[in-house]
Amino acid sequence: MWALHRARLQKRAPRTALWKVLTSKRPTCSSIRGIQTSGDALKLNQWRQDADGKTVTVSPRVYLVAADGKNYENVTLLGNELTFDVELSKLPCGMNGALYLSDMELDGGRKASGGLNTAGAEYGTGYCDAQCPVLGFINGAANTGKLGACCNEMDIWEANSRSTVYTPHPCRAERIRTCATELDCGQPSGYCDKWGCSYNPYAHGHRDFYGRGPENKVNTLLPFTVITQFHTSPTTGALANITRLYLQNGTVVRNTVTTAAGSTTDNINDAYCNATATWTQQRGGIEVMGQALARGMVLIFSLWADDGGYMTWMDSGSSGPCNSTEGDPRQIVQHTPDASVTFSNIRWGDIGSTFKK
Repeated sequence: MWALHRARLQKRAPRTALWKVLTSKRPTCSSIRGIQTSGDALKLNQWRQDADGKTVTVSPRVYLVAADGKNYENVTLLGNELTFDVELSKLPCGMNGALYLSDMELDGGRKASGGLNTAGAEYGTGYCDAQCPVLGFINGAANTGKLGACCNEMDIWEANSRSTVYTPHPCRAERIRTCATELDCGQPSGYCDKWGCSYNPYAHGHRDFYGRGPENKVNTLLPFTVITQFHTSPTTGALANITRLYLQNGTVVRNTVTTAAGSTTDNINDAYCNATATWTQQRGGIEVMGQALARGMVLIFSLWADDGGYMTWMDSGSSGPCNSTEGDPRQIVQHTPDASVTFSNIRWGDIGSTFKK
């Protein structure tokens, strides 16, 4: 876990993230954690070499901190869009370079801890997500009861060079809500939608849309731009759909079209989730996700490999072209020890303001 300042904020939309590592007085720390920054670019590495030449897993997770250095940046995306450039040609099957939002406390849990947490956002405290992870600390206070830390999660981007998915995970919670039992923490009836209402082009039968090489509409051997728009209803103001666009070599690439419940769509909306993810609707659907986006969420970047499931849920079987064992981290580190992802030119603002068509 690591925290980054947004060193400059443009006065006009769109807002742009430029980075400086908060621990700049200890310059070796960022490289130890697999993090490199340069201007508006953030590079994450899964592994590094220690002083003895041994490979060490770092699996970094990075939070965007506000200019005050004490709180997380409050990213409000309801009715707005978020755009970023990504280079992930060195992410094979089994890897997941993610950019997502969490409904964390913006101060990292300092206030909620009742004085037990004096570190706060500057030190990356207060993590939660829709998987209700059991962490050593919740809002910076020791988690002696082994509780789960549940909160709304919007996975704007989970991907490697072979497959990609974006997913809202709504919760019956505002900011962090702890859970203690499988009834409250689990998928069937728990506070949070662990599975989410996901959109994966490959899973919808589009085998030549996203992948390695020019035969794909989005060629992951080259950098490209990802645009995610959060459109609202003109009558209620609630989140109506989550739309995905790509931009590569000057060409806008629209998302794939799929059929759900007899209707065609290229975005995540209530009809799509009703047809594909009833568990999402049980937690209030995308309307609840929109409420979190309106409150403001914390922007997080991470890179990880899946020791237990090899990331097959994202890139194997019906979800992608990888076989069931390609994602074994022991194989990945042998063949791609420099596995990395670079996010850059990250900006958000009014719909249509962050990219040129």
